[in-house]
Amino acid sequence: MPVKRLAAGQAFHKQVQAAFLSGLTGAAGFPERQWRLLGQRRGRLGQRRGRVDLAVEVEGEQMLVIIEIKGTNWDLIPADRLLRNLRRHLHQLQGYLDSAMEDMEAGRWASIAGALLYPARPSSTETATVIERLAGEQAIMVTWYEDVGWRQ
Repeated sequence: MPVKRLAAGQAFHKQVQAAFLSGLTGAAGFPERQWRLLGQRRGRLGQRRGRVDLAVEVEGEQMLVIIEIKGTNWDLIPADRLLRNLRRHLHQLQGYLDSAMEDMEAGRWASIAGALLYPARPSSTETATVIERLAGEQAIMVTWYEDVGWRQ
């Protein structure tokens, strides 16, 4: 993967995290939060660690929103790799949500939500529809950063 693309992705992460940390969204955000993951990895059951891009506690509510920030430019992803990439993103976020369920069951949160945040909507309406539909089937929101009112 080219260094330029990695640097652009890191810059996007920092830009989104800064918007939450500066209070632009009306919620408290915690970037790069270590997260305990449950489940199976390479045939072994148990715990492992992950890093949530952004965990947001909604003010006035007992709600946690886990946001996975992706710098993906869907227009550059070949059609035959689109679903594989999306499923990987959904699987990663679902691991964080599964672990957060324990906290919800213990009473820390009344509700938990997950969201994938991408820089921009794909130019293809069909691609955007597929992404939003597959994520929606797992009760995961998709947000296009270019469309939000709170971006910097």
